[in-house]
Amino acid sequence: MSRVVELRTQRASVPLTRAFATAQRSTDRLDALLVRALDSDGRAGWGEVATSWRVTGEGAAGATAVVEGPLRDAVVGMPLDEPGAWGSAIARAVARNPAARAAVDAALWDLHAQQRGVPLHRALATGSADRVRTDMTLAVDDAARVVETARIHVDAGFRTLKVKLGTDPEHDDRVVRALRRGPAADVALRVDANQGWDADAAIRLVRGWEDDGLGIELVEQPTPAADLEALARVRAAVATPILADESVWDARELRELVRMGAADLVNVKLAKAGGVTAALELLELAATSGVGVLLGCMLESTVGVTAAAHVAAGLPGLVHDLDAAHWLRDSPVRGGALARADELELAAAPGLGIDGWAA
Repeated sequence: MSRVVELRTQRASVPLTRAFATAQRSTDRLDALLVRALDSDGRAGWGEVATSWRVTGEGAAGATAVVEGPLRDAVVGMPLDEPGAWGSAIARAVARNPAARAAVDAALWDLHAQQRGVPLHRALATGSADRVRTDMTLAVDDAARVVETARIHVDAGFRTLKVKLGTDPEHDDRVVRALRRGPAADVALRVDANQGWDADAAIRLVRGWEDDGLGIELVEQPTPAADLEALARVRAAVATPILADESVWDARELRELVRMGAADLVNVKLAKAGGVTAALELLELAATSGVGVLLGCMLESTVGVTAAAHVAAGLPGLVHDLDAAHWLRDSPVRGGALARADELELAAAPGLGIDGWAA
């Protein structure tokens, strides 16, 4: 029986193809913290800590200490055929630090699937797909540049776009209308305000788009994460589906969201939930609660996106929000999910299909 023998971390800095800007932050490169879990048979499993001071509250130095300290102590020596056991051990080992927990959990799931000789998505769900469709995110910018970027992505084959808004309601309205008049006239269009509006502004904007028949597919996190009353007020006032992101990190918050009727869907991210194990629990709870789901990602490398894509593969037919790998000039690793237009193609190799560091 294969067991965990070591956890190791390594930083990698990867330039982006273009600046990634939201209502919360802006950056032109990804500083990744990758985790490798080694087993007693000599295999390596991969995970990624999606560090973000503004989102998860985790930086590289602190996450490294967590992975190489309490999380290593919790999982070294554990058998890899018991996901529930290591999932519980990771959850108990450290408070908060969801992205660090997610990286270790993903790495162990990678080893678990490798031990079984199947791709991770096959270990997670029967009938899973080997391709996952994703939207493409349009970063915060002036209307003309957003429209031009949208045109490039539509020409490249993307049929679902998500535009980042939330800096100013009037500007946001101009951007959405310019997209619908231009390159996004015939594709699905999603809006992500990243908590940038109050309830009144959100209702005014969304109702205006509805009245004018703009056909917005969904609006993501229009109001501040902690204010579920505002989110519920928006949902009650508009017909467009509302997607909660920052408002839901764990099962307790999802139950409260359901109790208040605050959203139609929830964006499940491994880095928020604390890993594959916790994300699977959220997906089950959402299904029994009648809440829709999308699998999302942070600004992550191929490693983090690949883990999320394997979970998403068990939810076929949906267009998820897993475009982060499309933003990278290079990948820090060989293998993993391959980005082809608006699809992520999952390798047939066991586990995540990552076979080492890139040259």
